[in-house]
Amino acid sequence: MRARRYASGNRALRGSFGARAQASAAEAYGTQVVDVAGILGTAISPADPDRAIIEPWASGVGGRILDVGSGTGRWTAHLDALGHTVEGLEPAERLVNLARAHFPGVTFHHGAIADLVEADRRWDGILSWYSLIHMGLGELPEALAILRTALRDGGSLLLSFFSGPRLEAFSHPIATAYRWPMADMEQALADAGFADVAQQMGPFSAHAVMSARAIER
Repeated sequence: MRARRYASGNRALRGSFGARAQASAAEAYGTQVVDVAGILGTAISPADPDRAIIEPWASGVGGRILDVGSGTGRWTAHLDALGHTVEGLEPAERLVNLARAHFPGVTFHHGAIADLVEADRRWDGILSWYSLIHMGLGELPEALAILRTALRDGGSLLLSFFSGPRLEAFSHPIATAYRWPMADMEQALADAGFADVAQQMGPFSAHAVMSARAIER
């Protein structure tokens, strides 16, 4: 395995992965003070530009999809309505309850990425749409490794995140988020056991998307 080399020299970004990072984000998203449904929405607009990325990816998965950090459930439900076999995983209990209320026919699990370590099921595709943005250098690489173990060999990951020239924290309406350089994210994916990494958007866009294939170990 290649050594991990990242652009940030800020030791404050380093830490140990576990429930801590996701628990703090889940707490922020779960508070009544934040109108998460108003910020994220509960439906996918016909004009949503992300449809041009997510829908073709889902069609190419050819199997079961897990929407990690499913939030209000809008993408999980949208893909379900298109005929895909998809379930949601969300660490904020308030959002799980909201998603179940809005989309009673869709399966949503209350849990975090760390909970996938002991899961028996393997998925053909994992959608991580801005669900890792609150993880810095001490958390995200290990989270990607867990997502790799949750995928079958050859399975596909679609990941969206904020990108920038250096790894850095920034203020987000709900909780502190991080910008990752494209090269650093690609390296983190490779270290976690992914190959065939493809950029879905330009390398200088603040909103970046990558897809990757889980390689056999």
